[in-house]
Formats: sequence, structure tokens, C-alpha cells
Amino acid sequence: MIADQYYMTTFFTVITILSMIGILPLLRYRTLEKFPEANLLVGTILLLVIVTLFIGLRNPFGSWRYYGDTYKYTTIYLNIQRDPLWESGKDFGFYYYMKFLAKFFNIQTFYLITAILYVFPVYFSFQKWFKKYAFFAVVMYVTSMSFWPFGINGMRNGLATSFFIFALAFNQRKLIMYALIALSISFHTSMALPTLALIIAQFYRNTKVLLGLWLVSIPISFLFGKRLLTVINFLVTSSIGLVDDRGDFSAIDNGVFARSSFRIDFIIYSGIVIYLGYYFIYKYHFKNVFFSKIFNLYIISNTIWLYFIYFPYTNRIAYLSWFLIPVLVVYPIIYATNLKNQSYFMAGAISVSLFFVWLLTYL
Repeated sequence: MIADQYYMTTFFTVITILSMIGILPLLRYRTLEKFPEANLLVGTILLLVIVTLFIGLRNPFGSWRYYGDTYKYTTIYLNIQRDPLWESGKDFGFYYYMKFLAKFFNIQTFYLITAILYVFPVYFSFQKWFKKYAFFAVVMYVTSMSFWPFGINGMRNGLATSFFIFALAFNQRKLIMYALIALSISFHTSMALPTLALIIAQFYRNTKVLLGLWLVSIPISFLFGKRLLTVINFLVTSSIGLVDDRGDFSAIDNGVFARSSFRIDFIIYSGIVIYLGYYFIYKYHFKNVFFSKIFNLYIISNTIWLYFIYFPYTNRIAYLSWFLIPVLVVYPIIYATNLKNQSYFMAGAISVSLFFVWLLTYL
């Protein structure tokens, strides 16, 4: 057993080592075509199994210092098991999910099933989009800055985004896609924001205008964000769940995420992806309808977040765009036919992802 105080660090260390070993052939070959398929297969299996077990087998009764709201979820689950009439007034989809599992499984199995649902629907989407190269998207997903906190602490939000990504895999089958999006919103109402952004992106496709609005929103947020904070909090957050009124108690969040300030570090993190998308669309002339739609969705959601930037735990709102980062980074690297040094781009993207997860987690 890994001691609670070392659990998160052990997780990051293990996935970092596995990821770096798995992508080593990127330094030898310039294109992904020559990348060993054994690395792709074995690396994917190892990462999926290990991250699922780490998240699913954590201590259900561990301190909030190490596992965030896990103990609160445990308490709710045990209350449901003891009293089938016990009710929760928030996020009915997640409540009925807990209520169903509580009839058959103990608390540890509940967390393991939840971990599977957090990881594998996303993987199935990656498999559909990237085929054998899904490994690289999996690496980007599990090494992203928000993967651990939203698998451990913001669990409802993490599940909701997993279902949303899975929904995007049915982009050509609208009925299934919107049914899955509705499921996503039922698990966490904050998913109404990326849903709205997706609807806008379906009809408005002028990426340059959206990029301009994102850039303009940065100084506006800096100058007027504190004044908007009270108004936005009253009008929006309490009604659609952008900020969780239970608070946020993870060790990660109490450090880098908790303070209320103009988060230039988060803007840089968000902006790297926006610059990468701009670079591929306008410099490499990468024309792909699906990618452009998801990129516009990301810009719209991230622009809205900028007006919430002074909120404590603003990462919860930023995550409503950040969860798309693995798709937006990997998609053009794989499919941009005129991209030179394809492997170096992929290695660089994964290295930057690992850098940010270590820097912002232990800053």
C-alpha cells in the first residue's frame, strides 16, 4: 500500500516514467509512420490500466489533504446505502448513478467503476479519431494538468467531461451525440457552458473573429474582472454550477488553484493551445471541419472563463475548455499532411504537458 501523503506524487512519477519510455522512439524517427506499434499497444494498455487503478483504488476514507472531496463522496454513498430514501438536490444524473451502484457494490468498487468511466469513454473516442495513434492522445490526457484533480476531487465534473468527449465521437450521429451531452449535463450542470459553445460553433465558424474576442477579453478581464466578480457570481454561478458551492479541498487546489488573482499562468497554459491551433490553421493551412469546430468550441469556452478569472478555484471553470486540450494538440500533429518533423512536434507537446503538470502542481 502507498501511504496517502505519497499517493499523488507516486502517481505522477509512474505516469511520467511510463510516458517518457513510451515516446522515446519519437526522438529517432521524424514521422509517426515508423513508430513501433508495440510501443503504441503496450504503452496504451499500461497507461489505461495503471491510471484507472490509481484513481479507482485510492483510500475512500483518506484525508481531504490528499484526496480532496473523496471522503465527502464516500459519506454520500454510504448515506444512500443506509437510507435508500436519502436524496441529493444537485446533479440528478450523478445522484441516480450513485443510487444505482449503491444497491450492488461497496464504496471501493464504486470508485473503481467511476474511474473506468472517467478513463475509457475518452479512450474509445481517441481510438475512433486516431486509430493506432490513440496512444499519444492517451499520454496527453493522463499527463494533463487537470486529469488527476478531476479524477479524484472534482469527480462529477470529470465524469461529465468524459461523457462529453465521448459524445463528440458521435459528431455524425446527432441524436446520440446530444443524448450523451444531456447525460453529461445531468452529471454536472457546468457542462451547459461547453454545450452552449458547441452550439455556437456549429453555426459560427469565423475562427479569426473568435481569436480576436479571446485576445480582447484578456485586458478587459484584467481591468474589470474584480468588478464583474460579484455580479457574475450572483447571476450565473449559483444557477448553472460553474462554481461548486461545496468548496474545493484538494491538496492541489489549496495550493496553486485556490488563490484569487489574475491568473497569467492559466492564460499562458490556455494560450499555448490557442496559438497551436492558429499555427496549424493559418500557417500550415490545416483544413479540417471537425478540428475547426472543436477549436472554436475551445476558444468560446475559454473566453467565457476569462471573465471568471478572479474566482477562487477558477480552474474548475477553465477546465470546461481545458478538457479538450488532448484532442486539439494531437489531431493536427497526426493529420496535417505537410507537417515536417511530426515526431518532434509530438514529443515537444507531451514534454510541455509534463512540465506544466509538475510545475503547477508543486509550485
